[in-house]
Amino acid sequence: MSILSTLLFLTLACVLLIIIIQNVIVPAVVNYNHGTLNNPDFTIGPSKIQGLGVFTKRPRVKDERLFVAINADESITLIGSKINHCPSKDSDGFVPPRSVLPNTYLSATPDKNTGEWWIIAARDIDAHEELTTDYTYTPDFIDKPDPSWRCPLL
Repeated sequence: MSILSTLLFLTLACVLLIIIIQNVIVPAVVNYNHGTLNNPDFTIGPSKIQGLGVFTKRPRVKDERLFVAINADESITLIGSKINHCPSKDSDGFVPPRSVLPNTYLSATPDKNTGEWWIIAARDIDAHEELTTDYTYTPDFIDKPDPSWRCPLL
């Protein structure tokens, strides 16, 4: 009985450790690496679209400047590099009607004072919603997506 209870305890401890690593440690490391660990506004996490994505922690209003995506030296910021192109799908694999269009856009020109390019809310955005944008209208110094490629909507 002692060996069985020890094995059961070790199994339970391993399962809890895996859960803690996946849900606490890995997200903390990812957000630390992207400068968003203690950011009150944004977090980076697993995306339903692809890889990692940027999520807002609070509701946003249309035309609100969210964050700098491209620095004045034309380098993409760490948080700017995590914005996905396509809308997200629900748990059944369908794109909800509200997310068919990207919910943000890149400023048309850099800020006159700083030279930075900003991500701006294209519509009101709910808290915890993943941010998406259209890469087609990025500045000329950024590679454009293949013009024939489209986000899969179903």
